[in-house]
Amino acid sequence: MSQDLETRVERLYLPERPLFSRDSQVFRAKDTVYLCGEGGKAYAVGENGKRLELVQNLNIYENEFKGYFLRVHRSFLVAVERITGVFERYPEAAEPDAPTGRGLGISAIISVAGEILFSRDKGGAADECELTLRGTDDRIPVTTTYARDVKKALGVTSLHHLVPEHPLDKALRLYELIDFGWRELYGLDPADKAAVEAFKKKWDIKQFTRERMLSYFRQFGVNEINKRRVIKNIIYQLHRWMKKGIEPPSDGNIRSLWYRIKAVLAYHSNILGPGDVDTFYNTLQEMVEDHNLFRYKDFGFMDMNEPYRGIGAKAPEIILASEKLGHFLFIKKLAAEAGVSFICMKGEPAVISLEYFSDDLMKTCGDKEKTVLCISDVDPAGYSIEGNLVSGLQRNGHKVGRVVKLVDASAFTSEEIGIVRYPVVNFDVKGDQVKPIEPATMGQVTKGRDWWNLSKDERFISEKDKGDGWKTITIWGIESDAADREIIKRRFLEGLGGSRRKPEEPKKPENTILLRMWLNVQNNNKFVRGRKRAVEDIDEVLQRYKCRRLQKDGHEYELSLSYADDADLDRSIYDMIGQINDLAEMRNCCAECDLWAADDQNRRWG
Repeated sequence: MSQDLETRVERLYLPERPLFSRDSQVFRAKDTVYLCGEGGKAYAVGENGKRLELVQNLNIYENEFKGYFLRVHRSFLVAVERITGVFERYPEAAEPDAPTGRGLGISAIISVAGEILFSRDKGGAADECELTLRGTDDRIPVTTTYARDVKKALGVTSLHHLVPEHPLDKALRLYELIDFGWRELYGLDPADKAAVEAFKKKWDIKQFTRERMLSYFRQFGVNEINKRRVIKNIIYQLHRWMKKGIEPPSDGNIRSLWYRIKAVLAYHSNILGPGDVDTFYNTLQEMVEDHNLFRYKDFGFMDMNEPYRGIGAKAPEIILASEKLGHFLFIKKLAAEAGVSFICMKGEPAVISLEYFSDDLMKTCGDKEKTVLCISDVDPAGYSIEGNLVSGLQRNGHKVGRVVKLVDASAFTSEEIGIVRYPVVNFDVKGDQVKPIEPATMGQVTKGRDWWNLSKDERFISEKDKGDGWKTITIWGIESDAADREIIKRRFLEGLGGSRRKPEEPKKPENTILLRMWLNVQNNNKFVRGRKRAVEDIDEVLQRYKCRRLQKDGHEYELSLSYADDADLDRSIYDMIGQINDLAEMRNCCAECDLWAADDQNRRWG
């Protein structure tokens, strides 16, 4: 068991291992397209035809890089991950002793609107073919002797159905997907209802019998249906059919799609299990986020975060983003004044929200380089959120040129850091031994250490001696809510740059008022739910005002506001009331709100 694990770990590092030439040059395995032998010598061939004469023979490299380089011919080893296609090969004469690196025959391929039709020549030895590789125009011969190993590496039983292998066909095979009825689907008229119904009756997975399910989705080694493959293929089929227009898009959320798949599993009642909903979510996430087969938006899912984003009227290519809902009104106001785009992520940015936001950006400012100004926590999670926002924009076709972090350690004095910091993760260390302290996990410890190593700021780490060589390490962080908003605003204005018109600087607050507030949140009617979530959202916003509830589960609050003059005070209060009403409405609730000065009950707002 341990030996098998060790072997697997070693294979992970194979791409980084070097190959040394006779003139002391170095090729990494991952930069090598193939190895070949000529005239008793071995060569490494990289991209653009670069060649290095190696110090060992091919047999040595075959053993040392087993699992990365694959022997396909007595004179060739290829990088498996670089195989892009397989062509049938029909030599007119016997196999030459010396490798040519070029193919001797190519089968015809016809592409029709993305659908691939094949024709093949006749004759040729069994399983003889040629491989095309990413990074070279050379075609590498495969002989019958090594064809079995090639088929095993590619996960196929025959090389002749890959003539050549189209990228879509390769993806379908790798992801265990079947494009049912693709030929008929291509010529199907969505307006012909009778033809559509006949097509669905024949190919709809949801209508397959158990016997037919088993023929396509049998679990290896047993007479049972592989539920994960069924779920995966239904998702893929629905996407294809929605794209064709013979299946309506979803008008709900992701869970709405689950109910359509659940109905299939329920029909085959013996395969429906309690954990299948998790399998569905994980499978869909894998297909969208890991393999990029399609997007969430393609299914028509609604974006629940739509109210928390907007496109700028003057400089939409500049994006003001915040991690916390508590900054929503703040960034919305700043963005409106500057004419820039904004998005409140409410934690990790939702992939579907970034899809919609990215498309809106593309419609407004095209592929113009984007600038991101981000408010996130000074901790590992905040760092991750900022990075995922940028990578999400890039994944959706945007080039991000500049990222400005509006809240970091420099936004606080050392004294302030000592007051507002909080423990991110605790763990014990002795030499190379690391033990997380519950509830922390090893993954959280690793992320915490990696984050701290970026800055090496001693104010965000502390240690305590436990004896016997052990030390307890604490990594600290700061929530972005603790940062002074005037500092954030100043950094935002600086981040805009001199080419953009900056918003007018507001008057400096010089006065403070203590307020009392009566707040009651209720569902709009007895048939809807959402009050609990609405109250949680509102409480998160009220924290910025140092607001506290006077009695547990009561309706009366106390808070303080800083303001420049009476007009500024009125504007701040009504902005807050407006946000409370908006948050309640989003949860199908209504809010009754009344405020008054603590020292003068005749001075009221509501």
